[in-house]
Amino acid sequence: MLCKIPNPPYYAVIFTTLQSDNTEGYLEMAKQMEDLVSLQKGFLGFDSARDKVGITVSYWKDLESINLWRNNMEHQAAKQTGKEQWYKDYTLRIAKVERQY
Repeated sequence: MLCKIPNPPYYAVIFTTLQSDNTEGYLEMAKQMEDLVSLQKGFLGFDSARDKVGITVSYWKDLESINLWRNNMEHQAAKQTGKEQWYKDYTLRIAKVERQY
């Protein structure tokens, strides 16, 4: 099921990853982050797909909300583990969504 979010404008954070062979603890942390992000101010929802390459697009009301999430201490710890253990490579992009149909 695709995420249902309000009409634009809003922001999309596009997180693309190439997963490593060491995924120990990944699913548990992903669930913790999903629960935590749902409580964040300005979070609108997300869509995600994963195989060896993963793409998660989270939707946000504004840039301030994205920055608050980026600076969340639990999220920072998860990001560090991802860099060290779960991902061979990753990119993060932020885009303003002006139209959807």
